Amino acid sequence: MSVDHIVLGIIGLAPSTGYDMRAEIEKGSIGLLSALSFGSIYPRVRALQDEGFVRMEQEDKDGRKRKLYELTAKGWQELQRWLMDEEAAYPLPMRDELLVKILFWGIAGAERHTLREHLQARREESEELLTYLRSLQSDGVTFIDEYGMLVFSYMESKIEGELAWIEKASTQLLQEPELPPQDPKWLAVLQKARRKKALGESEE
Repeated sequence: MSVDHIVLGIIGLAPSTGYDMRAEIEKGSIGLLSALSFGSIYPRVRALQDEGFVRMEQEDKDGRKRKLYELTAKGWQELQRWLMDEEAAYPLPMRDELLVKILFWGIAGAERHTLREHLQARREESEELLTYLRSLQSDGVTFIDEYGMLVFSYMESKIEGELAWIEKASTQLLQEPELPPQDPKWLAVLQKARRKKALGESEE
């Protein structure tokens, strides 16, 4: 994901101060869709200015001068070129630590009720995020056009799907452990034996 193009996009939404950009990264939709920090993008603003994509204007507000950044014609053209000419990479890896933990849950002999607790914590976080997304759409402040609504719709659908999956997984974890649906090399049995041997436990 191009840092420079995200900067151009943020400024394209509205002429922006450094404070405006920080707010968009930390509280806006951009922050929900990327792992970028304000510290990583702000140095690029000056570089984009030097390269002619952005211009800086001095604005008086409440008796104080502030730096306001706006796109030049070159900046608008580059933003459009990026949107139209470059295919977006598929979002892999997903970088979800909980899912990585679940992959290894069975081989480590971890308690099922603890995983249910982790899922409950994720449910609460997901519900909070869903509430936040919906509040942005009716706060009377956030700019949302037709395309922005497509993004919000996607994020809501993804979270709703996750909540349905959490409910299904939590119910399954109340039952007895299931045999592996696919284990052609008998790894489940070998894993259990290796773990017991390493922990100094006797074979059953």
